[in-house]
Amino acid sequence: MDHEIVKLKEIADFNKESMGKNSNYEFINYLDTANITNGVIDTIVRMPVEEAPSRAKRIVHNNDIIYSTVRPNLCHYGIIDSPVENMIVSTGFTVISCKNGINPYYVYNYLTQNDITSQLHSIAENSTSAYPSIKPSDLESIEINLPRLEIQNKIAKILTDIDRKMKLNNEINNNLCYIT
Repeated sequence: MDHEIVKLKEIADFNKESMGKNSNYEFINYLDTANITNGVIDTIVRMPVEEAPSRAKRIVHNNDIIYSTVRPNLCHYGIIDSPVENMIVSTGFTVISCKNGINPYYVYNYLTQNDITSQLHSIAENSTSAYPSIKPSDLESIEINLPRLEIQNKIAKILTDIDRKMKLNNEINNNLCYIT
């Protein structure tokens, strides 16, 4: 068999590391949910720990996926590639850390498909909170069509190359706007 259907919780850990009162950080680089959309970070705020908002708790590492639990249709998600020192994200994110033998870029691209985002938004719309939101368990229960690692790597490389090319084209277009 070239693939299997698995629940995300079988191949990833969720919110596995948080900053506590005994953390030794003097400063953090903080990312809030509003500061990332479709994998593009617009602002990371560097601040002393004592000035950090109470929601600045989740520690992220390279290749962690962050997915906002509030209003999934706004696409506040991304994959952490080469994080800055002491990077902390809001508790408004679920941090997804793929287990060994799983390509995090494959999982990220799977989770950010329109039909998955729509499915999560539908769950959020039916939540009992004051605003549309999902729980980490909603993400954990997503079923993923998981091919063997070799295929995951090939798919992830193609999609990552396309994303990088689109990002470069956007940067070129933005620079051209300043020239004219």
